[in-house]
Amino acid sequence: MSEGTDAGDRPDREGEVLYGPPEWAPVPGAMYPTVVRLGLDPETLLATFECYETTGSDGTEEPFFPIYRSTDGGRTWNEFAELRDTQHGWGLRYQPVLFEVPERLEAWETGTVLAAGNAIPADRSETSIDLYASEDGGRSWTYVSTVAAGGRAVPGRGESPVWDPELGVDADGNLVCYFSDERHSGKGYDQLVGHRVSEDGGRSWGPQSIDAAIDDGESRPGRPVVERLPTGGYVLAFHVDGPTHGGGVFLKTSPNGRDWGEPDDLGAPVRTDDGLQLNEGPYVTWVPDGAGGRLVAAGKTLRNRHRNAVEGSGGVLLATDDLSGEGPWTPVRAPLSFADELETGHRSVAWTTPLVPVGDHLFQCTSTYAAHGKTEIRYARTPLETLFEPADIAGEERSSGASGPASRPDREGRGFPEPPSDEDAEPHHVKSIVKTFELLEAVEREGPIGVTELAGRTGIGKSSVYKYLDTLRHLGFVTNEDGQYATSLRFFRFGQRVLSRYEINEIARPRIETLAERIGETVSLLVCEAGDAVYLQTTGEGGPGGIEPGHRLPVHLSTGGKAILSYLPDDRVEGILEAAGAEVDRRSLRTELERARDNRVVVDRKTTNRLEYSAGMLEGTRHGTGQQRVDERLRRVAVPIRDGEDRAIAAIEVAGPEFGVDSRRLEEDVVPLLVSTGKSIEIDLLNR
Repeated sequence: MSEGTDAGDRPDREGEVLYGPPEWAPVPGAMYPTVVRLGLDPETLLATFECYETTGSDGTEEPFFPIYRSTDGGRTWNEFAELRDTQHGWGLRYQPVLFEVPERLEAWETGTVLAAGNAIPADRSETSIDLYASEDGGRSWTYVSTVAAGGRAVPGRGESPVWDPELGVDADGNLVCYFSDERHSGKGYDQLVGHRVSEDGGRSWGPQSIDAAIDDGESRPGRPVVERLPTGGYVLAFHVDGPTHGGGVFLKTSPNGRDWGEPDDLGAPVRTDDGLQLNEGPYVTWVPDGAGGRLVAAGKTLRNRHRNAVEGSGGVLLATDDLSGEGPWTPVRAPLSFADELETGHRSVAWTTPLVPVGDHLFQCTSTYAAHGKTEIRYARTPLETLFEPADIAGEERSSGASGPASRPDREGRGFPEPPSDEDAEPHHVKSIVKTFELLEAVEREGPIGVTELAGRTGIGKSSVYKYLDTLRHLGFVTNEDGQYATSLRFFRFGQRVLSRYEINEIARPRIETLAERIGETVSLLVCEAGDAVYLQTTGEGGPGGIEPGHRLPVHLSTGGKAILSYLPDDRVEGILEAAGAEVDRRSLRTELERARDNRVVVDRKTTNRLEYSAGMLEGTRHGTGQQRVDERLRRVAVPIRDGEDRAIAAIEVAGPEFGVDSRRLEEDVVPLLVSTGKSIEIDLLNR
């Protein structure tokens, strides 16, 4: 493993690498760091993290947590020890946490280091939060107990895992383990935050108490972090994933570390007065500053009221001198500045961001994007006297580079652009043909449908709608049953003939079906046509987001479309975007495509789905932001299919609703199989 390096107090805020994964290490490389400062020697810090190098090049070896140590306040680091699973023989795979006993705790002397982590077998069939102890400063470790055991290590979908241990000592001197819990779905809790108390130093545990929970079946409080304040009180930070709170970070308080109020009272959001809120991956610490000190909090991203990340998100912390956590919170410059997950496209960036006061400095570390789909552990320090300088943010969301026409809702609440005016159409376009296909597409989408309803849906006069439909019926393109019109099977012949031109459709089919069976998710094959990504085949029944064969998306808004663009020459990409009429930030897209080509994979968290448009709407402005519908819980990943000249001719795309909360399964299991399937199809094409 790599040796640590010297960050000093670098003014550029890039910090240094504590650990970088080797090229052969499985993705995501390294993530979820945790750091503890040892009170008996304030300049000594211990750190550990999820280390995917430990699973071996093929991912089958028993993982463990490497222990790194700094004896100079976090300036330099070296590998020091290993924490291994000595209880199950599965390996310590996820979510380590380190904690020093602040005062004698039953059998543990002051200065004993405790660690907890998630032991998980290779098949991910179980989760076990296990406690270990070290009485020699972290060099050797002994298994103590299992705090909580759960089901498969797959978030959601009716599974029952336990996650995210956090250790503390309550006001009565008892050890407490807080954790995320999915074992209560039968009571309407998708996930909750709870804790168990041990009165004998962690050898046995009392009943579980619930600290934060919402029984709506979709909200997911999780990732607890607890800080004991000099006043004797406690603060609990956690995020709440799900459509209502969108990953926002919240803070609750307790007088004793056990009683946090009603579970459905989420406390106060970690949010500024102008609506900037930390999102996911929370961390909170107390730092000395003035009379009472301040709370400083970190998250994966900083987002505005619309849940869009703001500029400079990766270099910002929030701080308040209100130790109740109610604020006001203000943005301050973080010791470390990095590209966040939305900039890099990698979910494993900044999943945890420990903040540790060390003397007159604040130490920060997190997982930052390195290369080839992997993250590394990077760290930095900053003097406390400069910590509270205003952050380098303007408060605006990142520009998408796109703008669109005004939109009107359809009956399902989706927004579509208003039909263009006559001035928008090209002079040589035949408006009657435009109207004909607008009606056809509306009938295909909504039918069977009557004349009156269709006139209302399209804005075309009722008498004109009847004339168009009767002509199409006469030509055999629509049917009329009791005044209800539907598209006819004549389109089936058109579709079959068009599809037969794409030989990759049949060549790829067996590989795609095999991949879908292995990963249990929807797999699609798509190609690029006239500025659109077009889905040729999709496993399952429609798949997540309603994507079906024949579905079209603007190529720059499609995960698979971007995979195709990443392996095309710049002039060809520009031509495709021109054909799409796409108003897009070319520089941002070019950066994204370069990253995709480097990784040979595209991962999208926010997924645009069910984007539909009619022929009339395509006149003038083809694709506008009013057409986009973003599914926060859906995530897609895609790889290009290349020909013998290394140019993309298609892409395979995998979609799964659980990927938004289970980045490990995506990066460890799905991506390698997807890349392998893509390569196999390329070989099949060359050998045809």
